[in-house]
Amino acid sequence: MNVLHVVGGREDIGGILSVLRNLHALGPGSGLRHQVLVHQNYVETRAPALDYVRSRHLLDESPRHLRLLRAALPALRELRALVRGERIDVLHAHTRGALPVAVGVDLLWRRRLLFTSHTYGRRKTAYRWAARRRRLRFSVLTPNMARHYGIPLGPTGAAVVSECCGDRFFAQPLVERPPLEAQRPIRLVGLGNIVGWKNWHLVLLALAQLPAQVRERFTFDHWGPVPDSADCRRLRNELAELAHRAAPARCEFHGLSLNVEEPLRQADWFVIPSTNEPCSVALIEALALGLPAIASASGGNVDILAPGRTGLLFKPDDAADFSAHLIRLARGEAAAVEPAAVRASVRHRCAAQVAAQYAHLYQEVRFPAEAAVG
Repeated sequence: MNVLHVVGGREDIGGILSVLRNLHALGPGSGLRHQVLVHQNYVETRAPALDYVRSRHLLDESPRHLRLLRAALPALRELRALVRGERIDVLHAHTRGALPVAVGVDLLWRRRLLFTSHTYGRRKTAYRWAARRRRLRFSVLTPNMARHYGIPLGPTGAAVVSECCGDRFFAQPLVERPPLEAQRPIRLVGLGNIVGWKNWHLVLLALAQLPAQVRERFTFDHWGPVPDSADCRRLRNELAELAHRAAPARCEFHGLSLNVEEPLRQADWFVIPSTNEPCSVALIEALALGLPAIASASGGNVDILAPGRTGLLFKPDDAADFSAHLIRLARGEAAAVEPAAVRASVRHRCAAQVAAQYAHLYQEVRFPAEAAVG
């Protein structure tokens, strides 16, 4: 089955593309062939390579919603020519920018397709309206996203299909977590892009609020790229200044890592401070290796982590509550279950199982073999 993923991205910075790489890595045995429609200026920086189709007009995101709407019609025309010229069995739209294109396929072509929401958007009405469309099958990443939009689950509402990590993570040895003795540091690791909504500053503020003797017990290492924008570069400089305030804790920002497993194996706890993180692939990867996590009690985190077992949840945007959890760690008052149990908690979020779930939805929205797109 040939699936065209309508994405529109310009930068290869993970997220949806990480999920598609994990699905692509399953190979022909999954019964699915994945193509990805990206913007013509897209630059690939990660491996493995995907099968790309390029668009002059399709956008993935923009803070200006009118810009997304204006781009949708010419992008829809491009998509129609593509579907006519190639054998495409399923259209699977992602991103905020692809939503108006998906609606165009529903209203103008009168064809079924799948749309997956990857965000906690503020304009909930548009998502609720789209979820009610008969030909536009709607899916979310976790039940909490459906609750956010007020969309019921089920055949007439939203399906739930998680983000996924690669199957290889479940074949690797579990992380070794030696006891947190008083003489060794507690190693915190974060993975993700340097963008404002990721809230990396909360980690540094939480460390800075610790008593000095407790603070010196911690290290924090971050791995992730700085997207190509002035705002992100400015944020990186601000984080460097905040890191000085966290002293005597050691805090370092290392930049992009193409091997996320290595930094995860150097950690005691994974941290994910973003509010309304949709469904973090990095979090799933960490848990799949048996590493517990400290996360904001929001977004997909509340459906992925089991507090007191596979991790800890702090109040969203609350550095003081985050800091209180770190004090508990330093005192030995917070612990996680054994790494094998941490891994078991996300086994259903492996690529093979997620691909099977998508394959079921794709059968619902598959183009009839004899159909022509009008």
